[in-house]
Order: sequence, then C-alpha cells, then structure tokens
Amino acid sequence: MTITKLTEPQNGSSVNGTDDREAYSKSWIALYTRPRSEKKVRDYLNSIGIENYLPVQYQLRQWSDRKKLVEVVVIPMVVFVAIERSGTFSIPSNSLILRPLYQIGGGKKPALIPDSQIAQLKFILGQSDYPVTFDSTIFKVNDKVRIVRGPLMGLTGEVVNCDDKYLELAVPIGIRGAARLNIEKINVEVL
Repeated sequence: MTITKLTEPQNGSSVNGTDDREAYSKSWIALYTRPRSEKKVRDYLNSIGIENYLPVQYQLRQWSDRKKLVEVVVIPMVVFVAIERSGTFSIPSNSLILRPLYQIGGGKKPALIPDSQIAQLKFILGQSDYPVTFDSTIFKVNDKVRIVRGPLMGLTGEVVNCDDKYLELAVPIGIRGAARLNIEKINVEVL
C-alpha cells in the first residue's frame, strides 16, 4: 500500500505561529494494531528503522506489595508512523498491524496527520502532571444524542452538561418539560 503526496499548506498556513516549510516536510499515518500490541509494534518498527510514535504516559501504579512506574498507552490500538512528503510508504507486513486509519469518505486512502498535530500531542503528554485520556467522541452542550446501550437504549435527548465520564441529558417529555438524567459517555452517540 502506498501513500500519496500531501498538498502544500494554503495561504501561508503555519505551524506553531511560524511560516516554516520545514515543519511540513513529513506527515504521519495511524496504524491500527491488535489489542494490547502497541508496544510490540513500536519495537518492531524501531527494529526495521521506521520512525514512529506511540503516545504513552508513565503512571505510578500501586499493588498490594509495591508501587511501580508503568508505561501506559494513551490511544489504544494505534501507533503513528512518519512518512516523508516527497516519497511513498508501504505498510510493513506484520501480523500485529491490522490496517491504517483511512480518510473519511476517502475509500482506502490512509488519512494523513500533520506533523503539527503529533507535536501538539507530544507536548500535552510531556507536560501534563495528570493522566491524559483519549476520547474519540467530543460532546458539547446542546448536542442532540441517542442512548445506544443499556436499559434506556433508544432514548434521545440534549446534552445539558458534561464531565470526563458522564453526560447530563435532558430528555423531552411533551409540554411538561424534560427529564434530566446522568449517563456514561460510552453509552451515548451524537445524532
């Protein structure tokens, strides 16, 4: 599989506030891995000389008999691989690598991730004093949502408030108003 070239930044676009063309010399693609295989894929890519990035954080974990600093993967089942703009890239064949992340509506064309986004992710993980979690769905107040799991499956409502794990929904009940309830984000999808 090969990757096509990126287009040039439009109208003097910049990375980190500068118009530096070198910042656009490479892009990244995301490779999906088998569950809990991200570190093995990272090690494999390093062994064959392919530049990659696995977003990890070190967290102190406590067991009954000891504490230990462990490396925790932030984005499960994803390893980022750098590609040069001027060249092409073949996905290495390895049973732990499933496929690349494809563009939305782009068929089988891998999604290109700008170097600036990977740099921003590295900055966040490097500077945060607290564990960072990755949430692929971003909920906002006033979003229309549907409950997709659990005993309330099928109900639709509007997001009133949200925090790290829960959403507060308002479910309309005719002219009398709306019922408000808290539900875990994992059980909800945006309409």
